[in-house]
Amino acid sequence: MSKNFDRRTFMRGAALLPFAAQLRAASWLPSGVPRTLIVLELEGGNDGLNTVIPLEDANYVRLRPRLSAVKQTAVPIGNGMGLHMSLGKLAQRVQAGSCAIVSNVGYPKPDRSHFKCRDIWHSADPQCKQVRAVTTGWLGRAADLLAATSGGMKAVEIGGTEIPLLLRARNSVGLSLRRVEDFVLWAGDSAAHAKRRAALQELLAQRTAQGLLGYVAEVANEALVQSSQLSAALKNYQQKATYPDTQLARSLQLIARMVIAGFGTRLFHLGYGGFDTHARQLPTQQSLLRELDEALAAFAQDLEAHGYFSQTAVLVHSEFGRRVMENESLGTDHGAAAPLFVLSGGVRGGLHGVAPDLADLDDGDLKFKTDFRSVYQDLLVWLGCDATAVLGGEFAPVGLFQS
Repeated sequence: MSKNFDRRTFMRGAALLPFAAQLRAASWLPSGVPRTLIVLELEGGNDGLNTVIPLEDANYVRLRPRLSAVKQTAVPIGNGMGLHMSLGKLAQRVQAGSCAIVSNVGYPKPDRSHFKCRDIWHSADPQCKQVRAVTTGWLGRAADLLAATSGGMKAVEIGGTEIPLLLRARNSVGLSLRRVEDFVLWAGDSAAHAKRRAALQELLAQRTAQGLLGYVAEVANEALVQSSQLSAALKNYQQKATYPDTQLARSLQLIARMVIAGFGTRLFHLGYGGFDTHARQLPTQQSLLRELDEALAAFAQDLEAHGYFSQTAVLVHSEFGRRVMENESLGTDHGAAAPLFVLSGGVRGGLHGVAPDLADLDDGDLKFKTDFRSVYQDLLVWLGCDATAVLGGEFAPVGLFQS
């Protein structure tokens, strides 16, 4: 090691290298416009029956004498179904053909635990009772397949503090991001950032050194170049929709910026919580669904204006639905099957699957009619992935996408 380069400075500079090495290896900015999948998870268990509402089923009012009040203001979408009034923009897309709804999605022998159900959806394994070190997520396995054929940061968690099971892979490494500045090695004006910049500058000066020091300095230099290019690409993005001032909207806009900038990231996950509505469900869900509707509308409009909406799909789902009968606290408890949404310029919009039958329940829950892995299969095929390899089998297609 150079006489003028002490161990402490080396360690301070090298501390930046995990992210730096990922940027260096990313080989981003691929040719063409790859298809991109975003999984938006409604955390806590969204009440599907008050989201996609059976307007003509008398059992709905009988089992939910108070919560069924949302029926009066629902937006009809055909086949006797309506969307919650807070999802007016999404209803327009359902009717226009750019949003699909799949009813009664679930799996055999459902569990009502938040954690177990989330693990099942993330792993795509209804038998997943315990997450082990070797357990991978279905998007993580897809990321491994995509990484084998092209470069780029294939999978990114938006807004979370750690990589969820959904993105856990055998070979690929995902990133967790909260803001655009997370891409910039030089960000910040604090004294701590100043020390980090100084350490990195000293490290870069050692690129001609022999051995480990020279290698580390070269990795840092290449990562710095990549970081500058990424930042420049993000700055070239021109906003073409008005995003609401919410965290969900900011997260979706970050994804839009990455898609439009051409990072090559194919898979995204973000969570949106608050849906565990055991009490006073009506005002809580109304507020949450309105925020969801406005954020998704801006995101879709932005991508459409840039010409990327047909190459992007957003899966919106929850870990489970709610019980069919309302409880004494003006809410609903943990249930099973529920509807989900797929938003895309290439989707076959409208209603898919079998409508809920409130006269034929399974211990007070809706019976699932569409296996959630069938939805995954459609999405993986659309992405160009080997769905059988990712899911460990073949499942009946839903037919979500146009030929």
